[in-house]
Amino acid sequence: MGAIIPKWCRTSYYFLGAVYFFLLGHRVQKYLVILNDNLDSNLVLVIWESQHLSITFPLWGANLIAGVILFCTLLLIMPILPQRWGVFTIFAVLLLTVTLPLYVHINAKRFNPEKLFIFSYCLILYNIAVTLCFHGLIRIQFKHLHTLLFRLFHWIRSISPRAFIVSAFVICVLLCSVISWFVFDGVPGFIDSCAYMFQARLFAHGTLYAPIPPEPEFFEAQNVIIKDKWYSQYPPGYPILLAIGVILGIPWIINPIFGALTIVCIYLLAKELYGDSIAKISAVLTLLSSFFIFMSSEFMSHSSTLFFITLAFISFVWMVKKKRPLLSAVVCGTSLGIALLCRPYTTVWICVPLCVAAIAARKELSLRQILIGFIPIIIACLAFLAYNYATTGNPLLFGYIALHGKGHYPGFSVNPVSHRAHTIAQGFKYLLGNLNALNYYLFEWPMPSLYFVCIFLVYGKKKFWEWILVGWLGALLVGHIFYYFNQLAFGPRFIYETLPAFIILTSRGIVLCGQLLASWWKMSYKHALNMLFLVLSGLFLFTFIVNFPATANSHNYGPDVTIQKYLDKINVKHALIFVEKNHTYGVHYPFNIPFPGPRIYVKSRDGNNRRLADKFQGYQYFIHNGKKITEVSIDELQ
Repeated sequence: MGAIIPKWCRTSYYFLGAVYFFLLGHRVQKYLVILNDNLDSNLVLVIWESQHLSITFPLWGANLIAGVILFCTLLLIMPILPQRWGVFTIFAVLLLTVTLPLYVHINAKRFNPEKLFIFSYCLILYNIAVTLCFHGLIRIQFKHLHTLLFRLFHWIRSISPRAFIVSAFVICVLLCSVISWFVFDGVPGFIDSCAYMFQARLFAHGTLYAPIPPEPEFFEAQNVIIKDKWYSQYPPGYPILLAIGVILGIPWIINPIFGALTIVCIYLLAKELYGDSIAKISAVLTLLSSFFIFMSSEFMSHSSTLFFITLAFISFVWMVKKKRPLLSAVVCGTSLGIALLCRPYTTVWICVPLCVAAIAARKELSLRQILIGFIPIIIACLAFLAYNYATTGNPLLFGYIALHGKGHYPGFSVNPVSHRAHTIAQGFKYLLGNLNALNYYLFEWPMPSLYFVCIFLVYGKKKFWEWILVGWLGALLVGHIFYYFNQLAFGPRFIYETLPAFIILTSRGIVLCGQLLASWWKMSYKHALNMLFLVLSGLFLFTFIVNFPATANSHNYGPDVTIQKYLDKINVKHALIFVEKNHTYGVHYPFNIPFPGPRIYVKSRDGNNRRLADKFQGYQYFIHNGKKITEVSIDELQ
C-alpha cells in the first residue's frame, strides 16, 4: 500500500503550482505576439532570449486550447453535481463567452486584437494559479485568522451608513485627484477630452463658439468644427459642467467629484435593493475598480454621464417604492435630461430598461409621476435643439453630423472614419470585444473580472430588480452593435455606463459564491467567506502592485504637457507655438480660448508657418518637435 501524502505536502504542491502558473502567465503576457493583421494570422509565443525558440498556434487552435484549459479549471473548483450538470454547462459557456477572444472568428475588422489576445490568454493562466491557491488555502484551518476576519466583517457592518458614505466619498476624491494631477498632469490627454475642454473654455468665457481664426488650417483639430463658427462637435452637457472647473481654476477635480458622487449613488441603489451589506460591498468594489478610478480621473464625459444615469436609476427605485414619488420623478427626469445632454446615444439606450421597468411596475407608478418625470427630459431636448440651432444653424443638425456627415448616424452603413462598411458581423465583434475587455479592465484581476457576475446570472435567483440590472447592462451592449466606432481607453469606454449594474451583480455573486462553496466543499459558510475574502484580497493586491501601475504608466502624458509649464517658468507673455506632434497639439489646443490669447497653439505646417506668424506681430515664436521646444525668429520660420 502506497504512502499517504501528508496534508502539508499537498498544500505545498498547490502553492508551488500556483507560483508556476503565475510565472507562466507573466511570460505569455510578455512574449505573446500577432504575426500580422490578416484574419488568418497565427498566434506566436516568442522567447526573445533564444532567437530560435518560438511556438506557433492558429487562432482557432489557441482558442480551443484556452477553452479546454478554462473548462478544466472550473472542474477543480466547481464540481458537476449530477442534478445540476445542465446549470454548470450554462455557466461554463457564459464564462467562456466573456473570456475567450471569440471575435477573431467573425469575418470583420479586428477589435484591438493584440491587447485583448494577450489579456484573455493570460487571464486563463492566472486563473489556474488562483484556483490552485484556493485549493491550498481551503485545506488550512486559520483559526486566529478566522477570528480576525470575523471581527473585521463585524466592524465594517457596524460602521454607520453616513460615516461609510462620507469616507468612501473623500477617499475617491483624493485618490482620483492625485491620479488626475500626478499621472495626467491636470490636463486632458485623449483627443475627445481635449475637444471637451476646448468647448468648456468657450462656455467659461461666456460664448457658445469662437470666431474663425486667421488661416484656419493651422487650427484644425480632431472633433473640432471650423466652418462658419469655431466650436467642438460634442453636445453641451458635459462642457457646461467642466466649465465650472475652468472658472474655478481646477477643471481636473470635476470628474473626481462625479466619481465620488457615483459611489454614493451605487451604495444607495444597492442598499435600497439588497440591504446594507451588499451596498457596502458594492461601494468598496467600485472604489477598487481600476476602470472606474482611471475614468474618474480623466476628462472624458463618461464619468458625469454615469453619475446622472445612476442617480436616475435610484430615483426610479424610489418612485416604485413610493418614497417621495413626485420629488423622485423630478430627480429621475432631470438626471436623464442632463445625461442626454452629455451622451445622447448612451442615454437613449439606458432609457430602454427604465421604460420596460415602468411598464412592468405600472401599478406602483401613477400617470402624474410619469408626466412630471418627462417634463425635464422634454426641456433638455428643447435645450439641445436650441444649442444645435445656435451652432450648426439647424435644430436637427447635430455637431457630429455637421463634421462627419450623415454616415455618423448609428446603423449599418459606411464608417466615416475608416470608410469601410459597418456590418452586423462587425457589431457583434464589438459586443464580444467589449465583454472581453470589461472582463479584464473592470478590476484588472489575475482572473476573469466577470466571474462572480456569471455565477449570479446562472445560479442566483432573479426577480424584478435583477432583470432590470441585466437590462441595464444588456441595453448598452446591444446598442453599440449598431455604432460604427469602438475604442479601449482604460477599458471599453463605450459601455462604461453599465458599471453599477456589473458591480452590484458582482457583489451578489460574491455572497452567493460563499454559499455555493460551503455546499460544494462541505464547509461552514463562515469558513467559505473567509477563504473568499483571502482570495479577493490577493486579487486586489496583485492588481495594485502589478496591473495598476502599468496602466498608469501607459497613460502618463509626461513631456506632452511641458510646453505650457515651460512658458510659465520662463515668464513668456505672448507666444505663438507651432506644434509638430499631434498628441501634444491636442493637449494644448484648449488654451487657444479665449482667442486671440497670450499663448496660441497651432499645428506646424512646414513651408507655411511664416504666413501665420505675420498675422501675430509682437509675439515670441516657438517650435515644439515632440521632444523639445525651441524659440525662433520670424525669419527662421518656414
